[in-house]
Amino acid sequence: MKTFLAQLAFDGKRLVVRNVSFIFFSIIMPTGFYLLFTKIMASGSAAEIKQFNLTYMGQMIVYSVLIEAFFSIASILRRDREKGLTTFLRLSPHGTLPYYTSITFWMLMMSLLSVVVLGGIAVGVNGVRLEITQWLGLIVVVLIGQLPLLMIGIALSHIHREEMLSLASNLLTFPMALVSGLWWPISMLPSWLQAIGKLMPTYFVNNLLNELTSRAKVDLTNLIGIVVWVLLAGLVVVAMTRNEQRRGVALGEA
Repeated sequence: MKTFLAQLAFDGKRLVVRNVSFIFFSIIMPTGFYLLFTKIMASGSAAEIKQFNLTYMGQMIVYSVLIEAFFSIASILRRDREKGLTTFLRLSPHGTLPYYTSITFWMLMMSLLSVVVLGGIAVGVNGVRLEITQWLGLIVVVLIGQLPLLMIGIALSHIHREEMLSLASNLLTFPMALVSGLWWPISMLPSWLQAIGKLMPTYFVNNLLNELTSRAKVDLTNLIGIVVWVLLAGLVVVAMTRNEQRRGVALGEA
C-alpha cells in the first residue's frame, strides 16, 4: 500500500501540479473557448442561447479529456518508457501494476477536474442549471467515455521519437475535435465529413452527454460505439506492447 501511495504522490506532482502544459491546454484553453463562443459569438433567442451554453459545456469537457489523453498521458508514458522507468518497475518486486493504476487514477482525476472547472464556469457565468443526478451522470459518462481516448493515448506513447509523437497527437486531436462536432455543430460540415465524424469516439461521448443533460432517451448506439473503440484501441495497445517486448528480447540476444 505504501508503494502505491508513493506512486500516486509522485505521479500527481508530475501529471497535474507541475504539468504546466496540462493546466494550459486541458483546462485554460477549453475554458477560453467556452467563454469565447458562449459570451461573444453566441446568437439566437434566449432559449437557444441557454441550450447552447449547456451543450457547449459538454463539448469542451470532451475536448479537454481528448487533449489530456493524446498529449499529457501519451507524452508521460513515452518519456517513462524511454528513460527505462517501466523496465525498472517491471523488474521490481511490485511490478508495474501500481504504476499503471496510478496513471489511470490521475487520468480520472484530471477528467474530473475538467468537469469541475468547466461546469463551475458554466454555472457561475452562464447560469447553467442541472439536477444533482444529471451532474453525477455527466461525471460517469465522462469517466467511461475517456477510456477509448486513454487507450489511444497509450498507443501513441509507443511512438519512440518525441517530435513524431507531437506530430501524431496534433494530427489526431484537432481533426477529431473538428469532425466530431466539438468546436461547432457537426451539421455544418460536408456530408462526407459528417460520416467520418459520427464514427469517432468523441462523437459518441458528446452525444451521450447531450442526451443526459437534455433528459433525452439514451441511444445505445453511443454506448456500443464507445465499447467498440475501447476494444479496438486495446488490441492495438496489446499488439504494440508485444512488438516492443519482442524487439527488446531480440536486442538482448544480439
